[in-house]
Amino acid sequence: MREISLEQASVRGPWNAVQLSTGDYVVSECKSPGGAVSVVGIDGQVVRRYCPSPSSDIGEMNTPTGLAVTKNDDILVADAWNSRILLVNSSLSSARELALPVDDAIKKPWSLCLDESRGRLYVGESTEYRLVSVLDGVRL
Repeated sequence: MREISLEQASVRGPWNAVQLSTGDYVVSECKSPGGAVSVVGIDGQVVRRYCPSPSSDIGEMNTPTGLAVTKNDDILVADAWNSRILLVNSSLSSARELALPVDDAIKKPWSLCLDESRGRLYVGESTEYRLVSVLDGVRL
């Protein structure tokens, strides 16, 4: 077991972590206001952080929870209270809302699992019905 302290890196409210191909970790941070996604080294130091402002193209994140990483180290973020999934590029310099192949919108996405070989994204939704949506044909 490996333990990485995030205290000195000022990472507050870590929710989820996934290892990148570089060996670093991406961590979702639920903080008020908004939220952030940080790449953290094995020493616990923040390498880079994505924390969009309310005036950015995508607006502020609101409770980023689940994470998934593509083969290119781009990052999918479940932006729970905004009821959307974001695709953040590997350098954490930009993001866009992921267009999903569903008629009804995803509600309160909480957890993510990506199967790129099948073009499939599994989304755990924190609605009153506690759903798992299986989305085929996801294009990143």
